[in-house]
This record gives sequence, C-alpha cells and structure tokens, in this order.
Amino acid sequence: MASTSDSELLNDVARIRRVLARELETINEYEAFAQAASNPEVRAFFLHLAAEEKEHVSEATQMLRMLDAAQNAHFANPIEPGHFQKAIGAAPAPSPGPSPAPTPAPSGPGNGGRNPPEPISNLPPQRVIYGLSAPPSENAYPLTVGSLRRSGGGGGGRGGAR
Repeated sequence: MASTSDSELLNDVARIRRVLARELETINEYEAFAQAASNPEVRAFFLHLAAEEKEHVSEATQMLRMLDAAQNAHFANPIEPGHFQKAIGAAPAPSPGPSPAPTPAPSGPGNGGRNPPEPISNLPPQRVIYGLSAPPSENAYPLTVGSLRRSGGGGGGRGGAR
C-alpha cells in the first residue's frame, strides 16, 4: 500500500463506514420489497439485488479491516459467550451448541416481575454481528441504519451503489 497521511487514512475509513451503512440499509430495503412482492419474478429480482449488496458489505468490511487495525482487532477476537448478557446484568447464556430452546421462566418477585431476557442468538458468538430484534409487524420495515444519516439526508437516493 502506498504511503498515505493519517488524515487521508481517516477520511478513507470514514468513507468506507458510510458505504457500509448504506449497503446495510439497502439490503433491508430490497428484502422488504421482496417480501412485499406478489410476483415471484419480482421477488427473485429483489432478492438478487439484496445478495449483491451483501457482497458489497463483505467487500467494504474487508476494506475497513485493511485500513483500520483497531477495527480489525475487534473482528479477530471472537465475542465471548455471555458478552451481551453482561451488558444488561443478566446471567451468561449457556455455551453455544445444539440444544433445545429454553422454556421461559415465569415472572415473579425475584426478578422484579419481568421475564428473563431471551438469548440474543443461538448462533456461535463468532457468527453474531449484531443482535437487535424488533417485534414482528406486518407494516413495519426491518431495522435499518438509516438513523445514522445526517438530518435532512432525505433517504430517497442510494448514492453510488449499484
């Protein structure tokens, strides 16, 4: 890699992160369009576009890892079991592996009347990128990173993505 100044590198990293955010948002949009499509050909078209965007996410992630050693270190270290539960003060989830789905414990006075938090994912920790879920709704779009846009950003365009 040619010699670059720190300011050029930071600008490139910021640009890659913006592209990554846009690609993730576009995947959600295409998958929502596919789900709403009544024609199987149209559904297949939108799923094809979403798959291409997923390739762009992979490429942008690889570029980010190349340019930002600190970010790469986070990718290189697997997320420990119980990492997310520690953040909310819950007991760590059991180690990953095939196991039956846990039955929810009844709510009671020992936990403030609330049900215990559900595990974020049954995937091995190294396969979890994020673990946010939303209540199912017929009219709602999946969660996006659109809130990362600057105010007044519109949201109608896709930028330079194909």
